[in-house]
Amino acid sequence: MSSAPESAIEPAIVLAAYAEPVASGRRVLFVGPAVSALPARLLERGARLVHVCDPDPVRVAEATAKNRSKDVSFSALADGHFALREGAFDVCIVEDAGISDPVALIKKIRRALTARGVAILASLNPETRVPLLPHRPSGVISLDYYALYDAVKSEFEHVRMLGQAPFVGYVIADFAPESAPEPSLDTAFLPSGAEEPELFIAVASQQPVELEAFAVVQLPYRSVVTGAASHDSEALRRSRGEALELRSKLTEAEAALAGDKQTLTTLRSKLSDAEGALVGDKQSLTTLRSKLTEAEAALATDRQSLAARDTKLREAETRVFARDAELLALRQELENKNQQLKQQETKLTELTSKLKQGPSAEEAAAAAADLSALEKTLAERGEHIRKLERDLREAERVGKELVRQLPGGNPDSAAETRRKAGESELAQKLAKSQADLIATRWALEAAVKRGGGSETPEA
Repeated sequence: MSSAPESAIEPAIVLAAYAEPVASGRRVLFVGPAVSALPARLLERGARLVHVCDPDPVRVAEATAKNRSKDVSFSALADGHFALREGAFDVCIVEDAGISDPVALIKKIRRALTARGVAILASLNPETRVPLLPHRPSGVISLDYYALYDAVKSEFEHVRMLGQAPFVGYVIADFAPESAPEPSLDTAFLPSGAEEPELFIAVASQQPVELEAFAVVQLPYRSVVTGAASHDSEALRRSRGEALELRSKLTEAEAALAGDKQTLTTLRSKLSDAEGALVGDKQSLTTLRSKLTEAEAALATDRQSLAARDTKLREAETRVFARDAELLALRQELENKNQQLKQQETKLTELTSKLKQGPSAEEAAAAAADLSALEKTLAERGEHIRKLERDLREAERVGKELVRQLPGGNPDSAAETRRKAGESELAQKLAKSQADLIATRWALEAAVKRGGGSETPEA
C-alpha cells in the first residue's frame, strides 16, 4: 500500500484502508461530518467519486467553500434529492451511525446503494475508557454492539460485525530478506489477547461480500503520538480548569454545609419538640375518638328512642282525633235532645195552661193520655241521658289515659284544655237537662193533683 500523505490522522481513516477492496474505482457515499479527512483518504485509495452527506448545514457550507476537488461533492443529509437517488452508489461508509436516527438513516442507505452495494457502518463503543486517538463527537445517539446489529439487520440480508481496536507495538524486520517476508503477530503480552474495541463496525450487503477478517493498519508514529499528546495537553488544561472550578465550588459547598449543619441542628430541635407535641396530640386524638364513638352510640340510641316516641305520638294523636270526633257527635246528639226537650216543655206548658182553665172530661182524658205519653217519653229520655253520662265518663277516662301515654305530655297542653272545656260544657248542659226534667215532673204532678183525674206518676 502507498504511504500516507501529510494530513490529519483520525481513527476514522482506518475505514478508508479497510474499505479499499470494495471502494476502489467505485462511487462512494460518505455519511459523516463534512470536515472529516475520510473522503480525501477514500479518493487516495482509488474511489472514483465521493459524495458527502452531513446533517449539519453549517459544516456542509464550510466544506463546500474549501473544496478544491471535482470528485467530491457535499449535501445536507436532509436534502430531498438524496432520498431520490436510488441505486446511485456502490459503497456507503458511515463514520458514526449515531449521527442521525439510525432506523431512517439505514433505510435511506439501502435505497441509495445498488443491488450489489456494500455499507460499512461504524459506531463508538460507549464503554471505551482511553482511546488511542481522540474521536470526533459527531453522533447524537449512542449505539452499542447489539443496537447497531439490530438496526442494520432490519434492512440488509448479510451483516458481519467487526471491531476496531487500538494496536501498539514494535516491528522487528529483516533488512535484507531473501523473499517477501511473511508477517507474524504475537499478542502474548496482552492480558486477554486483544485490546478493547473503540469502534463497532457492521459490514452489510444484500449479496455476500469478501473483506479481510483481520487487518492491521499501521499509522505514522509521530502523528499518533502528537495527536495523543495534544489531546492529553488539552485534556490536562481542561482538567486543571475543572479542578479550580471544583475547588471554588467545594469552598462554597463547605460554607453552605456549615450553615446547613446549623439549620439541621435547629430543625432537629424543632423536630424533637414536634414529636413530643405529636405524642400528646395522638393521646388526645385517641381520647376524642373514644368519646366520639360513645357519643355516636348514644346518638343512635336517642334516635331509636325518638323514633319510638314519634310512633307512639302519632298513634296517640290518632286516638285523640277519634275521641274528638266522638265527642263532637255526642255534642250534636245532645243538642238534638235539648231541642226535643224544649218542644216537650212547650207542650207541657200548654197542658198546664189547659189544666188551670179546668179541662172538660174529653180534654181531661186526652190530657191523661198525653201525660202518659209524655211520661213514657221522659222515661226514654232519662234512660238516654244516663247512657250519655256513661259515655261521657268513659270518654273522659280514655282522654286522661291518652294524655298520660303521650311522650312528655302535661295536663296543661292544648289537647287537655280542649278536652276539659268540652267536658265542662257537656256537664252544664246535662245538669240543665236534668233540672228541666225534674221541673217538668213536678209541674206534671201538680197539674194532675189539681185536676184530680189520675194518680201521681212514679218518679
